[in-house]
Amino acid sequence: MASSAFSTEVDFPELTDDFLRLTRSIGWCTVATVDRKDRPRSRILHVSWEIGRDAGGDRPIGWVSTPRSPVKTAHLAHNPFVSCSYWSPAHDAVFADCEASWADDEASIAHVWDLVSTEARERGFDPYAQWPEGAADPGFQVLRLVPWRVQITLQDLAHGETIGSSRVWHAQD
Repeated sequence: MASSAFSTEVDFPELTDDFLRLTRSIGWCTVATVDRKDRPRSRILHVSWEIGRDAGGDRPIGWVSTPRSPVKTAHLAHNPFVSCSYWSPAHDAVFADCEASWADDEASIAHVWDLVSTEARERGFDPYAQWPEGAADPGFQVLRLVPWRVQITLQDLAHGETIGSSRVWHAQD
């Protein structure tokens, strides 16, 4: 893989542990879309990440339970690409640039319900408080994120330490 002073190209398995650790510990993600005039718009979402399922091999795939708001729907219809960013106070960061699509099939919805409700319970949240009918609740809608680029930077700048340059993965397709 290629390397520069700022980043090193890696295969995704080299990022997997840090990617899952950081996205799970940080939890909330800033997700940017673009409007019909190509202006960015950001929002905070919780993305549940998996490795391999439905994305082929060792690739990550993200799932978001989020309403199809008119703004989000219009943005994704105009441009299906989103940028996701996570940041910790130690200045560790994860950036995932993805293609987004709504998942309407029953298998994906059931799978994401299992994933999201398990994570919610692990964090002390009752998922039925948000979606009383579980996966069948009309408010439980699923957005699928398939990254084409992931960048991880581990820099404990808060303590004056630089652990290394950014590591970047790009999808082959």
